[in-house]
Amino acid sequence: FMSDILYIAQFFSTESEPGGQGQRHYKHARSLAEDGHHVTVITSGSTTMAMGEPSEPADVETAHNKADREALWHNPRLEIIKLPSAPMANRSVLSRAVRYFSFSARALWTGLTLIYGQRRDYNFVLGSSPPLLMGLVAWVLAFLCKAEFILEVRDLWSQTMAANGFIKNPVALWLNKAVESFLYAQSKQIIVVSKAFEDEIEKQVSGSLPKCVFIPNGADLEYYEPPKLWRGSFLHGADRAANPELFNVIFAGVFSDYTNLETLLDAAAILKEQAPHVRIHLAGGGYQFTRIRELVQEKTLHNIKFWGTIPKSRISKFLMEGDLSIINYRNLEIFGQVLPNKLFDYLAAGKPILAATPSGEVSRILTESGAGKCVIPEDPQALANSIVWFSQNRQAGLEMGKAGHAYVRRNFNREVLVQQLLELFPRVIPIDPAKRVEHEAVGQSHNILPFPKQQGK
Repeated sequence: FMSDILYIAQFFSTESEPGGQGQRHYKHARSLAEDGHHVTVITSGSTTMAMGEPSEPADVETAHNKADREALWHNPRLEIIKLPSAPMANRSVLSRAVRYFSFSARALWTGLTLIYGQRRDYNFVLGSSPPLLMGLVAWVLAFLCKAEFILEVRDLWSQTMAANGFIKNPVALWLNKAVESFLYAQSKQIIVVSKAFEDEIEKQVSGSLPKCVFIPNGADLEYYEPPKLWRGSFLHGADRAANPELFNVIFAGVFSDYTNLETLLDAAAILKEQAPHVRIHLAGGGYQFTRIRELVQEKTLHNIKFWGTIPKSRISKFLMEGDLSIINYRNLEIFGQVLPNKLFDYLAAGKPILAATPSGEVSRILTESGAGKCVIPEDPQALANSIVWFSQNRQAGLEMGKAGHAYVRRNFNREVLVQQLLELFPRVIPIDPAKRVEHEAVGQSHNILPFPKQQGK
């Protein structure tokens, strides 16, 4: 019989929705369902952050969007339960705490309803952190239904919160670390998106390393193939026609404290005078969206354009029309350990990458792939100088872009990476015959799909 999986993830977004944080969960849940498992996802949807204004219209890949929606919603093995959650409108600790706790309470109640109200019998409960409470909710539900608990660590929660100044109270920091350590110890497997996380988890809970499974974010390469269905354009319009020397720099992601877009704005102020042919395009949003837009207006940075949020199905075209992609972080050691979603999309787009990040995982991949250059974070002059270099050495940049695309195809193709996830969930789960009869009866009375029969099993 196939596994019944409960998947707790606060973020979840399809290709036709904004929110890169939720793409991973969507792809994983869909792949598990396509592999034959029954998957129930409890989520808030695409994102809890206020994502800013929508992008300008562009008629792109509508047929693919329709096919994707049909594949998602017509799959009887995939059940999505979306719970309401207010957007993260500011960075205050109170605002974050209220939203995280309120959603976690609803997620826990929904899980209890499934287990006791509808008598669902799960084999696995997968919880994805951050936020850390999602992991705790998943563990509680796994304990109650005697399921295996699998924890996904997309960020080192307590370290990141402390680095960003969100947790300053030593007691609160200790409590967060204690919860982290407890979840690491209780999990059957720990999925990490960065190899650097493995050592940090082992330091926190000795003996955890054998449980860690490295399943990084990856690129959905089908979106970067020859654009058979694409129409319209983001950047190849009247501006490029009027000025063939225009050099388009792209940042796509969350506007937050850790992405530190103030440095990019300061670099744009330098470029406004030194390189008027450079245009900087900001796609995405977050709780810093309004502040960043106000700073652009104050500094009269006419070389910056906002695009708001762009769905996954359209962001590939946007990135492929740029000339250079930017990754920007604060100069803190913790940000050297992360492998952001945007890195893999940037690589797949086949354009060079400029990373203002601490030495670590991003710089390692750029060095291995030859896909770009790194500069010291929080140094606007160094960032501006490197942008000018790329604008003056376009052929070298094109070669870097080709190398990056080849590298991500070899190492971070999501279709390949997802197979590692499937291996964590056995396709055959032995079930006591009496329990099987009871489960099927419950499934009929509550309109729940019973475990499917497998030929020859």
